[in-house]
Amino acid sequence: MVIFVTLLTLYDMLRIECNNLGKYYGKTEVFRKLLFHFDGSACIGIGGANGSGKSTLLKCLSGLLRPSEGRVTWQQNGSALEMRSVRFYIGYAAPYIQLYKELSVLENLLFVAQLRGHSEAPHMTHLLEFFDLSRLSGQEFGSLSSGQQQRVRLAGALVADPPILMLDEPGTNLDATGLALVAQLVDRQRAKGGMTFLASNREEELALCDELIMLNVASVQT
Repeated sequence: MVIFVTLLTLYDMLRIECNNLGKYYGKTEVFRKLLFHFDGSACIGIGGANGSGKSTLLKCLSGLLRPSEGRVTWQQNGSALEMRSVRFYIGYAAPYIQLYKELSVLENLLFVAQLRGHSEAPHMTHLLEFFDLSRLSGQEFGSLSSGQQQRVRLAGALVADPPILMLDEPGTNLDATGLALVAQLVDRQRAKGGMTFLASNREEELALCDELIMLNVASVQT
């Protein structure tokens, strides 16, 4: 059994509130007037067709993008958290995240850990085992298959054992075994009291979620 070491203590009573959230690029509306809140260990799915704004919403919730209107508020035990600090408690995995091709799998993961403020990652061995990356730990990231690279990205999201996970199309390029790992990852996060947002247009991935936000393709010119 794989055992993960909890490095952060933000799990107690997490809450996110979004009030009239909207995002525009120029005059093109991506989404608008999103209103929702979630508490605790929920896994929230974000569904919709390509171009509906799933990735954009994830980035707004993570503080990577500033919404055009409305507000995202994170709370712990009823106290508001500053968005700039929340970023350090979020593990983010997406196919478009670029890791260093010339660095090995282990070097990339250790680099991510250092970026997150952890000079050591005591659970790295378990993390590599969980994603079946132990035998590949010394290989250059650029030499891996697309599915193996996606496993490394998912592992990178967990190096700081974050209480909040943002997973954008986590099953991209994964085989059946890899997709099963995504399900285990969601279950693990839920069991320890963490919160997960999972953006996907795959029914089997959205079925892993407790709640669902559906986005429509917006073509409104304002």
